[in-house]
Amino acid sequence: MSGLRRRTVLAGLGALPFAALQAETNAFSRGDVLVGCTLLNDPADDHRGRGRILHYDADLRLRNTLWIDDTTHIVQGLRFAPDGVLWAFDAFAYKILRYGRDGRRLADFKAPARSFAHVTFAADGRFFLGENFVGTASRVPLRTTLPFMPGTQRLGDGHLFEFSANGRLLHEHRTPVHGGMGGFQGLTASALAADGKTLYYTSESGPRIMRWNVAARSSLPDLITAADNSGRFFFDPAFDGAGRLLVVTGLGVDALDATSGAVLRRYPLGSFGWASMSPPVNDAVYLSNFFSGEIARLDLQSGAITAKADTGTKKSASGVAVAPG
Repeated sequence: MSGLRRRTVLAGLGALPFAALQAETNAFSRGDVLVGCTLLNDPADDHRGRGRILHYDADLRLRNTLWIDDTTHIVQGLRFAPDGVLWAFDAFAYKILRYGRDGRRLADFKAPARSFAHVTFAADGRFFLGENFVGTASRVPLRTTLPFMPGTQRLGDGHLFEFSANGRLLHEHRTPVHGGMGGFQGLTASALAADGKTLYYTSESGPRIMRWNVAARSSLPDLITAADNSGRFFFDPAFDGAGRLLVVTGLGVDALDATSGAVLRRYPLGSFGWASMSPPVNDAVYLSNFFSGEIARLDLQSGAITAKADTGTKKSASGVAVAPG
């Protein structure tokens, strides 16, 4: 940039109030990608750190960092509501964070003191929160301390909580869960079918894709039930425009027939650790790899990775959302 042009640009910027420049930088534009990626800083606890949401453009170029000083552990489960508000969770601190379209923090959503870590929105305005933890302890060694529900010696029940559009609790669904590899993972991710009543859900790293009828408040047969030693792992599910159920498998994404569970197409991603996925946007999904810290855009037509970035933090990236228009 020439000296004259540089001075002209800077002079133009100087005419704008700093707050306006900051708002322009922080605002979520259509197609922007938000990734929960806590800055881990406690050698004794591999889930504890300063809360952070990384803000990328659609091509995964870093635009901004949203710092969070009142969370304690991994920020996860990012999802945009139909009104454009971004939701995010700290299941350890029982916090549900919300951000407006301008990137500014809104009031937290106040829910029962449970380990909520994701939200699923229905077309009629209702929304569902999944309880992340279940049981009393992990059956595998951990380098973190799981929180008990206040006044109990239980981590949680793995239940689904249904709320009205204005945030009133309507029902606590007693959903059965698998527990995942550690036995403490509850209802960790879910997707609501187009009928508005069939919820597909997983227990992180577990070998089942479970189903629940939110209208009848009753369990449905699993879409997939594999043995614990089958080598099958399921993480985030999401429906695409063709009605296929996409589910992250650790090694990639499977596109499933939502009725039979048959694998219609596999999208291998090479390494293990892929766990979080955005809903599809323009025939693409964004994913994060918990172990490596990578994020990627996967084209669902070609199967190619069309954009990629490294968050620079391993064992932290735990939720990907794409800003609506």
